[in-house]
Formats: sequence, structure tokens, C-alpha cells
Amino acid sequence: NKELKNNSFELSGVISSCTQPHLILSEVGKSGFTQNDTIPLDNKGKFSKNIEMTEPTLYSLALGKEYIIICPMVGEKITIRATENNFAGSYNIEGSAESELLKELNKENYNVRLSLKSMSEELKQADSIKYDSIRTNILEKYISTKQYQEKITTDFINNNLGSLTTLIALYRTFDGIPLFDYRQSLEMHKKVLQALEHTLPENQHTLILKNFIKEKEKAQTTNGNQ
Repeated sequence: NKELKNNSFELSGVISSCTQPHLILSEVGKSGFTQNDTIPLDNKGKFSKNIEMTEPTLYSLALGKEYIIICPMVGEKITIRATENNFAGSYNIEGSAESELLKELNKENYNVRLSLKSMSEELKQADSIKYDSIRTNILEKYISTKQYQEKITTDFINNNLGSLTTLIALYRTFDGIPLFDYRQSLEMHKKVLQALEHTLPENQHTLILKNFIKEKEKAQTTNGNQ
């Protein structure tokens, strides 16, 4: 292993049964994902690369159409093990405390997506005679699943205030709808920002969130005065 530079981290691991030639590492920023690096995989699915970064940030690591989010720190030696089939659902990560937190959050969200999929299937296959009672049952399940996701996501934010990982939780959706919709309330956005201004005041992600809140408050004030 090469020695790490003081502004880099190491990403290595293995993707089992892999047919893809590489992983794509992209920085998560203001305008979505910016491709940062292509990480080649050898014929056994192994990879290793040192990545330079100028400040703490979030990355997506993509294999084909699936991706995971990681939150590395300078000096970390991060190991990822996964299978190509179900990359996002199967991966294990070590050597990065923040990325391990995101793995837990990802696992919960993955389970919620599976629940929503099974409810949709159940409704499609519902017997027309029992349709109304099945629909009512599914609606109850849907509401309780949404409440569950709201709770685990809120708990995640409260337990990790000041970490960039809270931004991933803040922008989580449930069935395509934001869990913390800024049109209804900016309270959670402000809570996340307040903590980040203590830990990472000059970080681009903190400044992006600060501007986002300013813009939305300005728009709300303008609309309120009309």
C-alpha cells in the first residue's frame, strides 16, 4: 500500500461476481453528482485507489446503475465488500465511521423501499371482492411505514448533528415525497445548518444549505407580502 498523502483517503475492496470494468466515484454537490474518479476493477473484482480531497465532503460510489453514498475523512483506509447483484443492498464498509452510519441509514431506507414495493404488488393482485378491505389494510400499513421512516430519519439527524451525513437524511424521500418538505417547514433544515455551522462553518455543503434556507425564506416572505 502506498503511503497516504495528508489530504487523501484510501478506497479499496472487492466486488464479487463482477462483470463491470470499474466503479465511478462522484462528489455530491450543489448541482447533483460531479464525476471525480474512475476506479478500475481487476478480473477478481478487486480495487484500490488513493483519493485526494480538499475538504470533508460526500461521494457517491456507483457500480452500473446502483450507487452508495460515503462520507470519508482524510487519512481513512476504507474497505468495501459487496456483490455486483444488489450492490447497494449487499455492501459492507469498514474504516470510515461516518460512512458506516450512512450504511445503517441506507439499510433502513432499503427495507422501506421493499415494503412499499410489496404493498404495491399486494394491491395489484387484490381480489375484487375483498379489494376495499385489502386497500384499507394497505393504507394503514403505508401510514405506519411513513411514520416509521420519519422517526428513524429524525432520530438519525438528532443523534449525528454536526455531521455531513445528516444532509443525506435531511433530503430523504418517502415514496418520492420529501420527508422534510421545506414548503411546509424549514425547521429541520435550520437545525441541521445550526450544527454544521459549529463543526464545518466554511464547508461548501454548509454554505449551500445556508443559501438554500435564505432563498426559501425570501421566497416565502415575498409570497406572503403579495
